[in-house]
Amino acid sequence: LDGAQRRPDRSGMTTTIRRAALSDAEGMNAVYNPFILETPATFETAPIDEPARRRWLEIRAAEPRWPVFVADEGGRILGFANASAFDERQAYETSVKVSVFLAPEGQGRGLGVKLYEALFAALETADVHRAYALIVAPNPASVSLHQRFGFRQVSTLDEVGRKFGRYYSVMWFEKRF
Repeated sequence: LDGAQRRPDRSGMTTTIRRAALSDAEGMNAVYNPFILETPATFETAPIDEPARRRWLEIRAAEPRWPVFVADEGGRILGFANASAFDERQAYETSVKVSVFLAPEGQGRGLGVKLYEALFAALETADVHRAYALIVAPNPASVSLHQRFGFRQVSTLDEVGRKFGRYYSVMWFEKRF
């Protein structure tokens, strides 16, 4: 799925699901940085600046196992999905971590499903054996989305991360290719 897909979503707006470009860095940060600053959904604690996001995109563009897709509505990024290294050690190279993040105005419109459809279609053609999703508990919407794509829960790490002065558990989900 290297070409863009344009389909009206549940809101009736036309949203393009396509591979991310370097020029999407600012829009992706506009989606992701509020998750860093306001929620425990990611354990990052400092906002990502545009040069860092561009470097992140450059690294992923060079690795077929790490695709990045965006939901673009008239030039505005409403969300993105990506795969990244599960672990940097060579023996883990066919395992990836996946995630999807949506701006508030992109939620509830089926964009997470569309982004994951594109991501998993790309991973089907890459040398990927397993995909893992790490979901901060509780998050029933994320659990439901991942189960829809064949993930099953394989573990929970109890109170593994601390953010905003509180400990959070992380559920690990696995998808087999």
